[in-house]
Amino acid sequence: MNESKSIAFLLGNLTMGGSEKKIVRLANRLSEKGHDIHIIAIGEPYTLHSQIHKRVSIHCLDRRFKYSLRALLNLKRYLVINHIETILCVNLYPLLYGWPVCVLLGTGSHRCLAAVNTSELRSFRDKIFMVIYSFILRRCDIVIFGSNGQKDAWVGKYSLDGKRAVVVYNGVDTALFQKDEEAAIAVRRNLDIDARTKVIGCVAQLRPEKAHRNLIIALNHIVNSGRKRVVLLIVGDGPEEKKLRNLVAHYELSDHVRFVGKVDDVRPYLSVFDLFALTSTSVEVFSNAVLEAMSMGIPVVSSDVGGVSEMITHGKEGFIYSRNDLDALISHLQLLIENASLSSSFSASAKERVAKYFTAERMNADYIRLLGLGCG
Repeated sequence: MNESKSIAFLLGNLTMGGSEKKIVRLANRLSEKGHDIHIIAIGEPYTLHSQIHKRVSIHCLDRRFKYSLRALLNLKRYLVINHIETILCVNLYPLLYGWPVCVLLGTGSHRCLAAVNTSELRSFRDKIFMVIYSFILRRCDIVIFGSNGQKDAWVGKYSLDGKRAVVVYNGVDTALFQKDEEAAIAVRRNLDIDARTKVIGCVAQLRPEKAHRNLIIALNHIVNSGRKRVVLLIVGDGPEEKKLRNLVAHYELSDHVRFVGKVDDVRPYLSVFDLFALTSTSVEVFSNAVLEAMSMGIPVVSSDVGGVSEMITHGKEGFIYSRNDLDALISHLQLLIENASLSSSFSASAKERVAKYFTAERMNADYIRLLGLGCG
């Protein structure tokens, strides 16, 4: 292990998103191993600040405008003062700061890595900016993708160097993500869900691309088909909450839906889930939320977004359906609700697959190698 190396993770902000939480956990773990680790946030919010270990150095650039030369020079000065020669830009926007600074400091002595946590660009504005991002990505030392499908798509579409493109699957702390029956009982009591009621769960920000609307429509069909003892538990908050609550009211499903909001620890709620649903129509790369559910032995029904087909074998750990195919979503949910034997089989297979392929230890080892930190 080379303890003299200093590594910086550059993020747009420290919000409670999956990518940000993953990097914070990774930074904490690397610091525990004795590495000099820095987390640099370009702008607000700084929500995850309290979850970063004291061993990890934190620096906020306090960006005030859409692009800040002041923040760029602040970053350059911080890297020089702390003798940081390797910087990992987490997603695309930080590349606009990280790569130019590496160029200013000398590309021969400073390495710029990029972790791309976006599966597809949806807006016209994003596609315009991709002209700049692809230019930078072609000049990064290493570009890290979350799945093989994502890597192949981006390498082909944006003419990236395939030799510098690698895949690092997300990993979950399997010891941490285990079902807690006492916590489950407490959550059921607090949310007024009796022990015989099946719980469909979802953990995601309430944004349009997460398509919670489809899940509520599917629930309405299931309830109207005669399955009354079923509850949808939605964990997360976001701009779509009012619309989703109105949709629940429209279908008269108030007795069957619980909005939990944003929580710091999802494990007590995951412990209640009988099955996990991911209905996203875009954006997902390799869902941390799905991996956490699988680690806790929860069967998954997921749309075919991002690298889900590399995470789940259809019909073994869960079901995969074509995004926006409501009939398939309904059918898969109903089957797992009604078929206890199938659900139990999926549960065991999900835990086994995560333990074999998607552990935090395996992910950390991959990053240690790519960051040049030896064998950790």
